[in-house]
Amino acid sequence: MQEKVIRIEQRLQEQGRILLFPIDEGLALLAPAGVGLAMQAAVPGIILGLVSYVLWKRIKGDGGLERILALTYWYLPAELSPMKSWPDSAVTMWRG
Repeated sequence: MQEKVIRIEQRLQEQGRILLFPIDEGLALLAPAGVGLAMQAAVPGIILGLVSYVLWKRIKGDGGLERILALTYWYLPAELSPMKSWPDSAVTMWRG
């Protein structure tokens, strides 16, 4: 009796892409370039797109977007944090 083998593709966990870049990096590169092209300033738009891409890659680092979300949770005040429904990170001890 043969067992049915179900193979799960490795690409299921891969994030979406814009051209060859992950979505966040593609937006950092293509958004300023697109705005530059729309405003008839292609060269400054492309240069700004490249600069924003390099800066985003440096800020994002190896941790990816999860690292940036963790940094915003731990270092931004609760009023400015995009995660308002989460408990305040300034509270060090919870009493029940």
